[in-house]
Amino acid sequence: MATSLYAGDVPATAYLIVEALAILPAALILPVLLLVWYRRGNREAGWLILPSLLPTATTALYDLGSASMFTGLGGLGFLVNPVYVGTIPLQPTDLANLLFVLAIGVVMFFRFTRVSREQARVAAELAAAREIQRRLVPEMLPEVEGYEIDAAYFPAEEVGGDFYQVLETRGAKLVLVGDVSGKGLKAAMTGTLAMGALRALAGEGLGPGAVLTRLNRQLTETGQEGFVTCLCARMSAQGEVTVANAGHLPPYQNGEELPLEPGLPLGLAKEASYAECAFRLEEGDRLTLLSDGVVEARDAGGALFGFERTRAICGETADAIAEAALRYGQADDITVLTLTRVRDRKMVAETSAAVVRG
Repeated sequence: MATSLYAGDVPATAYLIVEALAILPAALILPVLLLVWYRRGNREAGWLILPSLLPTATTALYDLGSASMFTGLGGLGFLVNPVYVGTIPLQPTDLANLLFVLAIGVVMFFRFTRVSREQARVAAELAAAREIQRRLVPEMLPEVEGYEIDAAYFPAEEVGGDFYQVLETRGAKLVLVGDVSGKGLKAAMTGTLAMGALRALAGEGLGPGAVLTRLNRQLTETGQEGFVTCLCARMSAQGEVTVANAGHLPPYQNGEELPLEPGLPLGLAKEASYAECAFRLEEGDRLTLLSDGVVEARDAGGALFGFERTRAICGETADAIAEAALRYGQADDITVLTLTRVRDRKMVAETSAAVVRG
């Protein structure tokens, strides 16, 4: 159309009218969208509504002045006159476009600053969560009389809530493996709360069922969102084991899953109770406790590691089990504890002394 205008085929007034009609709908879409985004809570969009109208407004005024000159009607020809910045002539449309671009730059600067602050906050939160989570697992495993204990722990990239502990109780040890629902600082804080309560309860000499019942009541009374799965085992030096389960994966004894009564995860129902299962480990028997990060490992195709593979390798060492799940494709924290019944060192020493004396 511009070629036709210069050739004289299209009247200038008609060209200006067609240009205005073509530009106006497209030019108004952006301010309308910005207004909609602003009403939906996007504060930066509100800062661009008026600047986005400037190019349209100045173009309309320029066309109005041009039409006035071509038709000879009215005295609006001054609308096409440039604005001088020093000795440099600038069209109002150029200034409007410049102001719009500057407004976009300001919005991008504030958005970048806000996103940077948010990223710094999230990084600090993740660092704090990782530090808290590190405290949920012992740096060194304590000795458990009558057992060889081995552990493997591979945290996921995002902070989760796996924990395990070996706590002293009256005449035995409490071995715990658990998983807090959710991720990040909130999950780590819930795990810290649960661990503090568990240490206090272990000092009272309670059995696993009573420990989980009391811990469940404390978690529900604090009003914490989410829940905690936990497997609690009381191990005596003579091989007597008592286990209670709060929604966690059951343990494996010599490669076979123990048929435990599944209780509710902790923190869901205040009056929940947890049944105990008692059995005995003979010399050489192995008890394997693990988190769902093993079963829920996924390969590149999305297939789960699953219970069958877990059952097939649960008689191996903690490192071997964890590394098998890790190689398959880690999707969550991987935690494995194995406890192998051995001869009581004290009994072996007394027997040896008796033999020497004899």
